[in-house]
Amino acid sequence: MNESFLYKTHEVIIQCVFFVLMMAATEAGYRLGRNSEARIPENTRSQISTIEAALLGVLALLLGFTMSMAVSRFEIRKQLVLEEADAIGTSRLRAQLLPAPAGPEIVALLGQYLNIRLHYGSAGNDLARLEELNIQTAHLQQELWTRTTAYAQKDPNPVTAGLLLQSLNQAIDLGEARWMAFQNHVPESVIYVNAVVSLLSAMLVGYSFGVNGRRNIFSICVLSISITLLLAVIIDLDRSRSGFIRGSQQPMVDLLQRR
Repeated sequence: MNESFLYKTHEVIIQCVFFVLMMAATEAGYRLGRNSEARIPENTRSQISTIEAALLGVLALLLGFTMSMAVSRFEIRKQLVLEEADAIGTSRLRAQLLPAPAGPEIVALLGQYLNIRLHYGSAGNDLARLEELNIQTAHLQQELWTRTTAYAQKDPNPVTAGLLLQSLNQAIDLGEARWMAFQNHVPESVIYVNAVVSLLSAMLVGYSFGVNGRRNIFSICVLSISITLLLAVIIDLDRSRSGFIRGSQQPMVDLLQRR
């Protein structure tokens, strides 16, 4: 899997570049407004203010919509970690009900599987490492499934083995779901649309200042910083493995400590 530009570039660099672009867009709009000041009648200036407010409203809707997308993906990733830990823990408890040698062997394999899944959650965006862990995960899944089905075929009372197969199947499905959730970012085009509308809004704010013949540096800085921080949080939420806001692996840690 190839990471896109936004998700392989350090977010602090993105924030700094975008803040500079916001300030540059405001300055460009201000200079354009100053050059047009003498040719714009008074009633047209009020219309510019109306358009400026409308564009900022559209930007607020876009940022809110995109933030909602990022938060929902972040929460899904967190929930999947909890569900996978529950499925592995349930499988381990059910495997303990099986007689030796099948039961202890499956419990040992589940311990290895838990360790791999914990490493998977803390591997960050190291794609080579993630691919390696996915291969190890698939190998252990196959081994667990083979051993459990072999026991189920020999067990005259298939209820216990059947329950174990059910929870194993759930753990396997959740492993795949976590891999898909890791790749399910907010579409990069949506981030770019937010950035473009932000720059256009900043340019129009600067233009309005220029037309009115005055510049408010404080307002410009507050607007640029606020929008930059919002976009930074959106991107950060979408990097649950490597951003400042990271998805917790505590359910896996707790399960490992209960061994």
